[in-house]
Amino acid sequence: MAHCKHTYGKDQRLKSVLIFDQVFTRGEKIKAFPILARHTTSTFDANVPFQVATTVSKRRFRKAVSRNRIKRLMREAWRLEKHRLETDWTKGDPQGALILIYVGHEIPTFENCADTIRKIVDVLLEKKENQ
Repeated sequence: MAHCKHTYGKDQRLKSVLIFDQVFTRGEKIKAFPILARHTTSTFDANVPFQVATTVSKRRFRKAVSRNRIKRLMREAWRLEKHRLETDWTKGDPQGALILIYVGHEIPTFENCADTIRKIVDVLLEKKENQ
């Protein structure tokens, strides 16, 4: 099934509780304030290089509206950047699970989110090249 480069469908969302736990127990951290990314290699049926989840602390942002806004910004920034990870990826190559955790204290601008996620993708690409 061919994907349009800039979509973020259900198959690209990380929903497995088991994989979630794996990412937190043995995953590596990428610090790019205000987003902390945790990732690990994983395998899933979906034909995508990464499955991604976004999370925002309820302690930092009491209002669901704020948390949802931040998650929406992070997902949109990821949607526009992920094609860089997909360019030379083919089915059968290693897959990864990625959790984007917002650790800032105020609602970011989209530009801020996009820059941070661009840095995270840069690090992921660098790690891929060094393997």
